[in-house]
Amino acid sequence: MTEQRTGQRVCHAKVMEIAKAAAGELYESMMGNDSFYKLWKKQNPGASDKQLVQRFIDKNWGSCLEFARATLTEMLRRPDVAEEMKDEIMVILEQDYTLRHRRVASPPFRPVH
Repeated sequence: MTEQRTGQRVCHAKVMEIAKAAAGELYESMMGNDSFYKLWKKQNPGASDKQLVQRFIDKNWGSCLEFARATLTEMLRRPDVAEEMKDEIMVILEQDYTLRHRRVASPPFRPVH
């Protein structure tokens, strides 16, 4: 996943999945307010309810990435989460960190003699 014009950033696929689920929950919460729903519907004329949800998620999931990462981190602290799941979460968070902080590798320094 690369940065796109919508502000979405590089992340692990599982982090993206959680961020999208969070954006879906945010949609449900926000659209319970008739004013928000009418405005969103006006911004997306002719869209079905399913399309409205998907468009909202597509537009806003990047804003939920830190929430997704924090959720995974919090799961590591919970005693009711199995150790195997915690191991998987650690791998996801480590890979996510590596993806986010990937730098173009410089060639090794070679001293001139």
